[in-house]
Amino acid sequence: MVDLVQSVASSFPTDRKSFDSVIMISNSVTKIRQIHEVIPSGIGTTILTSKSRVIESFADDDIAVVMMDESLSTMGLQILNQLHDMILQAIGEGRIARGEKILVVLAEPLDGLFSIDTTMLNANRFATLSAEINVDLEVLTKSMQLARHIGSRGREGHSVGALFAIGSLPKLRKYSTPLVLNPFKGHDAEKKSILHDENHETLAEFAWLDGAIFFNKEGVASDAGRYIQVPAGTQPKYGEGGRHLAARAISQLAECAAICVSSSGKITLYVNGRERYKVRLN
Repeated sequence: MVDLVQSVASSFPTDRKSFDSVIMISNSVTKIRQIHEVIPSGIGTTILTSKSRVIESFADDDIAVVMMDESLSTMGLQILNQLHDMILQAIGEGRIARGEKILVVLAEPLDGLFSIDTTMLNANRFATLSAEINVDLEVLTKSMQLARHIGSRGREGHSVGALFAIGSLPKLRKYSTPLVLNPFKGHDAEKKSILHDENHETLAEFAWLDGAIFFNKEGVASDAGRYIQVPAGTQPKYGEGGRHLAARAISQLAECAAICVSSSGKITLYVNGRERYKVRLN
């Protein structure tokens, strides 16, 4: 263990900035504490674990630890594939800039240290998906940003869910019916665009209505409170609720992207009827 701590410490010479951020993956409270101490302040650090006891151990600290969906003990070296996807998704969402250099620390059940230069990652899941549905990458990544805003904040202190879809408006409207009067009608496109961060609070308020909120391919909101007409006989998958079923259905019927924010803290992106991306916020 001492070697791993020393290796991390030596990765940050005092005369230059060698890494932009650190990702640590561990199920050991002790190792997390020891390694965290040698990471210089100002370096963005993400800590992941698959044990709830680890998160509970840091409840009273300034060290933030995030729960992973899968068990580290059963993943083995597959963690490297998941890490690769996580970084690509973060680039696609704009949380990591292309060109950053990341230090990855594995500290139980696997121990290891390696660096990732994001300029060498030429694949991008979100770029592929945006091309698939003919939507600009910025619109798709801003949609995920809005989903994170909704999922992490909730409403009036309570976790809430939301559903929104991006695609051809005639197709989206064909497979849905209005539940409320359209609150977006008559407003300027600039004030309804998902591309502007200052609009996200307003968009979130309407996304919390029953039904779905629709965006055109340019990211301009068009409708809110739309009820998705799920075809008769369509069966939910295991663990899939009504909102997820509606998101999957509209993404297939309208050949679009649909994003479901669940009240349990998960964001799921469906494209053309298939689940293509999922992230847990807590």
